Amino acid sequence: MDATDIVTILAVFLGPIFAVQIQKLLEYSKEHRNKKLSIFHVLMSTRGIKLSAEHVSALNMIDIEFYGKTRFGKHKQSNSEKKVTIAWKLYKDYLNTESQYIDNWDKQATDLFISLLSAMGQDLGYEFDDVQIKKDWYRPISHEHIENSKLKLLQGLVEMLDGEKAIPITIESLSQNKTKNQSDKLSY
Repeated sequence: MDATDIVTILAVFLGPIFAVQIQKLLEYSKEHRNKKLSIFHVLMSTRGIKLSAEHVSALNMIDIEFYGKTRFGKHKQSNSEKKVTIAWKLYKDYLNTESQYIDNWDKQATDLFISLLSAMGQDLGYEFDDVQIKKDWYRPISHEHIENSKLKLLQGLVEMLDGEKAIPITIESLSQNKTKNQSDKLSY
């Protein structure tokens, strides 16, 4: 038995094992990219409704999916993934500050959010410019009205429950009601 026979035997036995391992690695990479894409798609599609539960959930998944890969017990994060996690940390930190103490809070929050989406896009191979991310979306005005109405309703409810506001109640006298009911009956 010479060297070529040994190599042939090893190739016959080890070839399928290597092929399966390579296939698993490719599937893992594809799944990892798809998870990142899913987060990016949600954030891009909800960038006009940042208070939605779907948007917030996608933000909270960034730490997990852009963490990088662990191989042989070592954490390895690409440069583009680092940019994403750094942009997310800056944005998250800013979101957790008291907005009432900062002038132009919304503008700064938007700028940080745009930086986050830009970093995510670059990691995933998209080439969006910041203006496109910031302005190239659609949201019907009625959605904004509904969101503002919900916010006002919740704020009013909280103020009422905290004792800051009361529900105005008007009491009409019974004689006014009887007179009104009688005039309604006569008009038929």
